[in-house]
Amino acid sequence: MLNQLSRVWCHAPGSVRLLQISVRLSAACVAAGVLAACVQAPKHMYNWKSYQPAVYAYLNDDGVDYAAQAQDMELNVETARSSNTALPPGFRAHLGLLYLKLGEDSKAVEQLQGEKLAFPESTSFMDFLMKNLSPASAVPQTDESGSNDTDPNGGTSELKNLKKEGA
Repeated sequence: MLNQLSRVWCHAPGSVRLLQISVRLSAACVAAGVLAACVQAPKHMYNWKSYQPAVYAYLNDDGVDYAAQAQDMELNVETARSSNTALPPGFRAHLGLLYLKLGEDSKAVEQLQGEKLAFPESTSFMDFLMKNLSPASAVPQTDESGSNDTDPNGGTSELKNLKKEGA
């Protein structure tokens, strides 16, 4: 009698279907869990940490300390190096402009050269900035007032003016 009762219960049309659904549902949940465990967080292409706030503060010119900004950006360079991520476009150029404001021309040129190497499409602009930065390659010309703030092309060197304003 027990054998007949168990046979009827096991072969009831609803119970077999319910068992199949629960097995499939369990297998789908396990598969989704395994796939979710394999997913990694997306890796960012560039290390933006201090760049955007530095540019914002620089453009607002609300009494920011250029030395502190340059130091923060240098820390960002080290962080990017250690995490093996690239610096964003314009990062080195902005750091170079900060160094210009601080009067550190050699560091500025180094950063502008780095920008040029990292992003070849910026070559002509970086060359323009460096050409106007150091008139050492050309004979400095003097204007009527006796100052030598003109570049070889007869125009005023914008970078020299930037440097004078920041110093």
